[in-house]
Amino acid sequence: MKNSSQENLVRQDLVLIGGGHAHVVALSMLAMRELPGVRITLISNTVLTPYSGMLPGLIAGNYQYDDVHIDLAALCRALGVRFIEDRVTGLNLETKSIACETHPDFAYDVLSIDIGSSPDLKQVAGAREFVVGVKPVDQFLDYWHRLQQKILSHDASETLQIGVIGGGASSVEVALAMQHRLNTCLKEDGRSLEGVCIHVVSGSETILPSHNEKVQRLYQEVLNERGVKVHPNFRVAKVDEKRVYSEDGQTLELDEIVWAISASAPDWPKNSGLQCSELGFIQVDSCLQSISHPGVFASGDIADVLDHPRPKAGVFAVRQGKPLAENLERSLLGKTLKSFTPQKKFLSLVSTGDKNAVASRGNWALSGRLIWHWKDAIDRKFMRRFSSLAQPPIGRATEISDQAPLSMRCGGCGAKVGQAILSRVISRLPAPNSDCCKVGLSSPDDAAVFDIPANKLLVQSVDAFRRFIDDDYLFGQIAANHAMGDIFAMGATPHSTQAIVTLPFATEEKVEQQLLHLMLGASKVFEACGMQIVGGHTAEGVELSLGFAVNGLIDEERLLTKGGLRAGDKLILTKALGTGALFAGDMRGLAHGLWVKKAIEMMLQSNQRASQLLFQYGAAACTDVTGFGLAGHLLEMLQASKMKAEIDLQCLPVLDGVEALMKQGIFSTLHQQNKQIEVKMRAYIAATGNANEDILFDPQTAGGLLAGIPAEQVEPCLEALRENGYHDACVIGEVRV
Repeated sequence: MKNSSQENLVRQDLVLIGGGHAHVVALSMLAMRELPGVRITLISNTVLTPYSGMLPGLIAGNYQYDDVHIDLAALCRALGVRFIEDRVTGLNLETKSIACETHPDFAYDVLSIDIGSSPDLKQVAGAREFVVGVKPVDQFLDYWHRLQQKILSHDASETLQIGVIGGGASSVEVALAMQHRLNTCLKEDGRSLEGVCIHVVSGSETILPSHNEKVQRLYQEVLNERGVKVHPNFRVAKVDEKRVYSEDGQTLELDEIVWAISASAPDWPKNSGLQCSELGFIQVDSCLQSISHPGVFASGDIADVLDHPRPKAGVFAVRQGKPLAENLERSLLGKTLKSFTPQKKFLSLVSTGDKNAVASRGNWALSGRLIWHWKDAIDRKFMRRFSSLAQPPIGRATEISDQAPLSMRCGGCGAKVGQAILSRVISRLPAPNSDCCKVGLSSPDDAAVFDIPANKLLVQSVDAFRRFIDDDYLFGQIAANHAMGDIFAMGATPHSTQAIVTLPFATEEKVEQQLLHLMLGASKVFEACGMQIVGGHTAEGVELSLGFAVNGLIDEERLLTKGGLRAGDKLILTKALGTGALFAGDMRGLAHGLWVKKAIEMMLQSNQRASQLLFQYGAAACTDVTGFGLAGHLLEMLQASKMKAEIDLQCLPVLDGVEALMKQGIFSTLHQQNKQIEVKMRAYIAATGNANEDILFDPQTAGGLLAGIPAEQVEPCLEALRENGYHDACVIGEVRV
């Protein structure tokens, strides 16, 4: 009889670097296919990725921010793909590993790169210091917001000169979008655009040189009508503050300079050994595979398709998505790759900012408002593909029955992770830095042994839970923070810990990498607290879970318990609430990626400094707010102290998105059990304020500390907490008899 635990077997890693257009299309295509034994990971330096086709509309004010951004975190959740937010810094093509800024290395079996491009500011003197590139998009949008505010407060008697460097479609679209938005804003302010002059600086004889003459003529007419000045044959050779110089000696005075030409690639693909062009773009064949390294693919702007050169434009990246998905699948399955030939003629839809657009294909062109509505319908349809996806079982590695070592997994001690794996992982963890540990990981034995200093109390706690995010490194940090919450709530100093890990079934090298990421994440937290891992237990199972048995030391007179609340104490909460509902929403694909990002950042924040400050400002009772929710943990404190309390619901700090999810009826599965104390709670807690009481019963992961502080110490305590990064810390109520 087969063991049901054999259904989650990871044997291959497909890693996609970058959330470009080709990758989001490829992921949606891969969701429809069976990939036995394959784990898919997307690594992106941003949670939200912009769709270039709608970006000019956002600049023009025709769209909202969310309209033009794909939520990569939510998309990956819907598709069952592991999402890692980080910036890649290099590849080791021999060991097939990926280096990142903040994570340990990731291994891959098949790799795909779609990281786009950025304006090349290295080739022109002064460009880095005095211009703003249209990419990265978020940086440009921040600049654009500041520029609008600057213009609205600008003295109309002086004309502000704004230059967009580049004469291609993207440059002209950006210039017209900026002109339209500024004109609209100034009209709303009772002013005209006469105080602002926009320039398009083109290195070619004409604008839109890759389009036909009809398109060029139509756009020249629009630019003339809108008062945008065009400077042809002006190849920028140098930039000073408020001035650009051409190769032939011309100069142009500009107050603001936007750079929208000369795409460039980051250094790491070329430095890693991939064959690249002089500008650093990865050279690929007609199968989108690297010409130097089989099993590595590239698409979108970062790729140069040698057999079919095309401009760096989003329309080509989108069309590469389908053949990329097919060849990634073929590569994983060991099949022959298929060549891809993009069409020579293609539909181009270029907007003019004012809800008009120009359509062209080959030698024909049409313009007008209907064209913009056509473009808008196409763009919105493209975006809906990624916001309304169902949840197919992609990324879940399934049983591979012909592999005997993987198909029957033992229970009992046979489920332990192998000694060789443990030895390799332990050797890569930070070295112990404490003399009090007599026997630990540095000299493994049957159990850890350490000294307990005289006149100290030993504080012990244990906590563990299932994985709720796909990033193992961050999950290790969150689990460590969560486990230490009880130690800090009692005012103890961290001492030592042992890990309790259950890892999903996978090949040996996949198990090793996952365990390493988990333990390096946890070690980062423990090391920052002066704590060391002295041992633990690892086993295989159906799903990942992680926990820690933690030890702390404390002087008896400094011990904080739940029973020390005093009448008149102000109740201070150090972190926002809502992780239970938020991650319940995330599991259903209903949580915005930025909501989740902010919640994770909060859970990564240690309670250690908060504990020290609360004690410093007179706390005599403290607890950490975790699984039982704020109401459950506060009730325990009040019962132990024989006190009551009044809390103001409107003062409770709540994470972004939680209220919206609760209004939809989205709650943690533990929420209803927590709510069973509601009748008892009302005998001890009076809740005032016009706000939803459901937040009181929401279970928290790596939540904040709740403490009673003397009224006269509240303001300095809050000030100190906020200065130390606990920005949501606030008074939520008062203790009463």
